[in-house]
Amino acid sequence: MTRGVYSLLIKLEDEQTIKLRRDLSWRLSKGYYIYTGSALGRGSTSLEKRLERHLRVEKKIFWHIDRLLSGSGRVVKAVYAEAVAKTECKLNQKILSLLQAKPVERFGSTDCRCGCVGHLLYLTSHPQDLDELLCRAYLELGLNYRRVKYGD
Repeated sequence: MTRGVYSLLIKLEDEQTIKLRRDLSWRLSKGYYIYTGSALGRGSTSLEKRLERHLRVEKKIFWHIDRLLSGSGRVVKAVYAEAVAKTECKLNQKILSLLQAKPVERFGSTDCRCGCVGHLLYLTSHPQDLDELLCRAYLELGLNYRRVKYGD
């Protein structure tokens, strides 16, 4: 079992409202999003198990991302890199700087200590060179970018 960081490209088919608590909810527009997370544990919290979980349709709702993926959101691409240190914030910030994106405030980052606005980024446009830009974000942080193969 490995540890690491990952990014999910999510296509939201319809506008969706996600309510976490009375004082925290999000109204998400139809379109593409990138979610960045980390998996630094062992067993069920390993990188492999975390990615398997996100790619499953049926699951217990636990994280913010589960709420999005239990609605009309579908993972269309997943990438990752092995890492022993928590690098999700740096990676999220790097992806944000390379893409035309808008962070969804406090989504997936309520425990963030690095000043991230949110770990879910709304792509204002779907760049043709998305793979290249994601790869560049990972490589600039010294991470070995890999794609998850699924659904083929």
